[in-house]
Amino acid sequence: MKNIIPEQKDGKRLDCFESLEFPSEAIASMAFDLAVDNLKNVNQWYELAELPAAVFQLTSGYGTPIERLLELHDYIRLDIPGPGLPSSGGYDWVTVVNIMSEKTADYKVFAITLKPCPDPSHPDDKNTAHFFEGISSSTFLIEQRRNSLLFQYAGRNEIINVDNENLSDNIRNYFVGLAAKLGASYPQWKSLIKGMANAVAKKFDVQL
Repeated sequence: MKNIIPEQKDGKRLDCFESLEFPSEAIASMAFDLAVDNLKNVNQWYELAELPAAVFQLTSGYGTPIERLLELHDYIRLDIPGPGLPSSGGYDWVTVVNIMSEKTADYKVFAITLKPCPDPSHPDDKNTAHFFEGISSSTFLIEQRRNSLLFQYAGRNEIINVDNENLSDNIRNYFVGLAAKLGASYPQWKSLIKGMANAVAKKFDVQL
């Protein structure tokens, strides 16, 4: 796990988990493949979430919406509940900094890590377009161990971003980031992880 999830150094950390048990390793393997496809299908995260809140849109390097599965260095535009970021049209932005896939005889893992970044639709603006600083990260993991699947969200180094040039951005980030650090972000990520697990559970008729 240490080489998949970024090391926690400063700020807040957040973890959410869900797990599923299947009748056999073969069925678990098929479920793992479906879970990975769902994770890579960013534009459907809103529908998968048990309590949908934020809307996620996969985009190109110029911020143009695209319809395909996630790839390394893609961008994701977030439309979160509450006040939006003034300088980026009300959106927060993250980019895909790592995709990790590993397989052994009795173990599989697939993970993606996202980090806050500047708004790609404004290439001259280097300010981080997110309420957390660029050091923070969000990692999604799906693991298969024999006939079990584990779903995890890991937030690391969550520090409120108040270093932008735009004062209104900093004010907005302070209040949104503070709410997230006080627990407002947990239901969002928990509901998304639970929704991803539940989508697989329904497909293979197992209990969450």
